[in-house]
Amino acid sequence: MRGIMAIKNNSMFVKLLLSMTAIALITVVLISTIIYMISADNSVRNAIGYNESVLTQQQELIHKELTTIRNAANNLLMAQSYLYKTIGGKLSVSSLIDLSTLVEEQKKLSPYIDSIYLYYEPLELILTSRPEVKTSSISNFADQSWLYILEQDSGSRTVWLTGRDNGFSSNNPATSLVQKMPLIGNVEGAIVINLNLDRLFADYLSHYKNKKGTTMVIGPQGELLYSDALDRETLLQHLDTEQITSDDGYYISESNQILTYTKSNITGWRFIDITERSVLLQGMDRIKIIVWSVAIIYITAAVAISYYLSRRLYRPLQNVISYIVSSEESERRDKSGTPSSTDEAGFIRHSFEQMTRNRDILMKEKRKVDELLNGNRTAIKEKYLNDLIQGVGFEEPSSGPDHAAELLGLKLNFDRFAILTIELEEHDPMKGSEDIFHSHLLQYGLMEELGEDIDGEVFVKDSRHTVILLSLQPDADDNFPLEQASRLKLYFLSHYDISVTIAVSRVHSGEPSVSVAYNETQEALNMKIYIGKGEILPFSILDEWKSEESSYYYPYELESKLQQSLLQTDKEECTAVIRAITQQVLEQRLSRANIQQLYVQLSGELIKTLVQTGGDVSAVFEERSSYTDTLARAETVQDMEECVLSICSKIIDYHREKRSKMTDVTLLLATEFMDNNYNKNISVDMVAEHVKRSSSYLGRIFKESKGMTVNDYLIQLRIKRAMELLKQTDASVEEICREIGYANVSYFNKIFKARTGLTPGQFRHQQATEQRLAEGKGPKTS
Repeated sequence: MRGIMAIKNNSMFVKLLLSMTAIALITVVLISTIIYMISADNSVRNAIGYNESVLTQQQELIHKELTTIRNAANNLLMAQSYLYKTIGGKLSVSSLIDLSTLVEEQKKLSPYIDSIYLYYEPLELILTSRPEVKTSSISNFADQSWLYILEQDSGSRTVWLTGRDNGFSSNNPATSLVQKMPLIGNVEGAIVINLNLDRLFADYLSHYKNKKGTTMVIGPQGELLYSDALDRETLLQHLDTEQITSDDGYYISESNQILTYTKSNITGWRFIDITERSVLLQGMDRIKIIVWSVAIIYITAAVAISYYLSRRLYRPLQNVISYIVSSEESERRDKSGTPSSTDEAGFIRHSFEQMTRNRDILMKEKRKVDELLNGNRTAIKEKYLNDLIQGVGFEEPSSGPDHAAELLGLKLNFDRFAILTIELEEHDPMKGSEDIFHSHLLQYGLMEELGEDIDGEVFVKDSRHTVILLSLQPDADDNFPLEQASRLKLYFLSHYDISVTIAVSRVHSGEPSVSVAYNETQEALNMKIYIGKGEILPFSILDEWKSEESSYYYPYELESKLQQSLLQTDKEECTAVIRAITQQVLEQRLSRANIQQLYVQLSGELIKTLVQTGGDVSAVFEERSSYTDTLARAETVQDMEECVLSICSKIIDYHREKRSKMTDVTLLLATEFMDNNYNKNISVDMVAEHVKRSSSYLGRIFKESKGMTVNDYLIQLRIKRAMELLKQTDASVEEICREIGYANVSYFNKIFKARTGLTPGQFRHQQATEQRLAEGKGPKTS
């Protein structure tokens, strides 16, 4: 019975091991398959997401350049309307020169403009920026493939043409922006800007592409504009255009190609990235091999362990089973008074279980301690040193060594020491704090660099502050910490181009004095508001500033002077007054709260002055609270001064721009009124009344802008019209005098001769003689 029970229990154990091996085998196969499928799917999705991001960024960059080109077309359209003048149905010489110069200047606005055409349909004339053809009649112009668009109703006056025939280079199709005219004026025609697509796409696509894929750009009609693949035509032929009808998206073709696309809302071009799915999955073959290798090793180990356990545990288990089976007989022998045999099975079982539990507990605790020390040594070190400088959990030192410092490997000597607190300065105080992540990277890198050269410990306090607990030798001078601070300041500036403020404590001794020394550096850093950034602040400077600190002060007289300078838009005077206020602040030794209140109140008065003069705060400052936020972030008097200077500069620029716009509108209204009414005997006072300005103001700005007085401009208009009438009509001098707005013929003759050197009659006779000579006839004799 005992043998049968032993075999039965042993068979159950073997079945259990075999079952566990089978479960492990199935689990490993399923997990390996699922991991591979998930990894492959993630690789494809990541590639799609990355391609979409890259295409979007490329399209946005190209959109910026295309928008610049479109703006250039609009500017050219508006500018040419003012420069376009004709004489006798032909473009005047001055207009021809000005328009040609304008076309050349507009071409220089973007490196991606190949050439510009300015076409006037009534004149059948085209002006270009090409060096070989500057002006030409449209019938003789080589490049005419864009003319058909002027006859079409495209729904928009701005049309992008791609793949059109290039009359100057038949092998290179042209891409152009066509701006129909008129938008301003009444002259029919067009502005054509030809793009240098090769350079545009080379700058923004060739060096910024997905290394595993191919980038293509196709036009609205499916024409190929760009591709970095050698077989570009083949790719275009296999492209399924029905799949890319939406604005953006992706699809996987039948040939296992991943196509990611996006459509330009400006030109209608489509940016496409083609990536072979097999390329993305090449790396998965290595993952597949690794997964299956691990699975085979795991299964082999499981089978070996099962076999090993079955061999090693068979005999102990048999003894245990025999012990359980024979327990009834042992009990009967105990009752009969026969001494029982030694309970070896129970002893082995109890000892084995106890040893296993103890070993597991010890190994678990050991792993925790090792992970804590190895993985978090830097954090524990920082926590220990931060508690030390703040006096947290400090206890009187015992006679034994400092096991925590020894375990962490700290170089601490409290016989003589000083603390240096380094504060990283922002490069631009008007822009807020630096990125915390990069600050920490810099600080931890500095810990490693400076830790070997400094006798002491270096650790990070926060995103801007690094603390050095500097140990001093017994024979070291008390000025040694200041010398060390000077070297550190120079090191930061020369190696990293970073300005730092370093606060230095007095020399202390004893571990309890660490927190006192650290507090001294914090108080010294508070003096930065007076001293400025990038300086060394020893604790001894604190006594000087505290003893001379003044009561509340506000510069009311200088404030009034500053407001007056602001109203006069005098930047130099504003700067001088603000510098005087800063000088008064430093001389008065004001408290930190008084200084901040003074500059906040001063900035508020400046904004109040802006509002009282009809200014728009939102037009001057993008965000109404931006200047207050800047003042709140300011750490020194110099920062606050720069903030107030910036406020004054923005307000003055705003007022100057506003006045300039009013002057331009006044001049335009005045010249239009005189051009339309010069023959109605108008006067300077009438022109001033029309534009709602005083005669003296109008005369001053007219002289500054036109280089002549208002009256001279009226005389010029009338004399010009009189010369035209004398040349083109047979009207008498008296009739012409009345026609141009003069009532006195003698005065007209006097003015005409003063301006032309001839009387009206002499001028008409001279013109008639020149005309007869031009026709090949002799001069007319009386």
